[in-house]
Amino acid sequence: MIIVGLTGGIGSGKSTVSDYLKRKGCLIIDADEISRAATAPGGPALEPILREFGAGVFSEDGTLDRKKMSEIVFSDTISRNKLEDIVVTIVINEFHAQIEHLKEEDYKGIVVFDAPLLFEFGMEKYVDESWFVTASLESRVSRVVKRDRMTRGEVMDRINSQMPSWEKEKLADYTINNSFDLKWLYDQIDSLLYRLKSKEGI
Repeated sequence: MIIVGLTGGIGSGKSTVSDYLKRKGCLIIDADEISRAATAPGGPALEPILREFGAGVFSEDGTLDRKKMSEIVFSDTISRNKLEDIVVTIVINEFHAQIEHLKEEDYKGIVVFDAPLLFEFGMEKYVDESWFVTASLESRVSRVVKRDRMTRGEVMDRINSQMPSWEKEKLADYTINNSFDLKWLYDQIDSLLYRLKSKEGI
């Protein structure tokens, strides 16, 4: 088994890369999926969120008011860091649990840890190599404007609140450029997969 950490900023197309890797037979551990489950009704993140932020971020039925929570953490770095610490701890624990299970099952394939905050929380130390998906600024902005119906200014605020691309590219073992068409993107991924499979005899 080899573990790849996959990351990329908003609008980079990381999800497109992750979907393609899944179609190519890789097993995906999705950090966003784990975090959504952690903050869903009955999820393990709700109690620490209640302790840290109070009942004001919850709806009357006891579910997390994601809109209210987003408004708080987007405008306040300290609050965002506190929320991320709560959720990322759960994500890391679940990632380790799934990896241990795969080891017990003697899994021999490629595992992709799809994690937007891979470098921000030092999670690259849990993977064998890291892949960073990037794209031109204009490509990223236009994708998010179209996808999320946000203004250009709102998208730029989101991009500027994240770790700079140049810093992530410096930390990553490999960079995937998603500024052009899908063939260009898939050729890069196929090349990385071929190298891995040849190296590991998968």
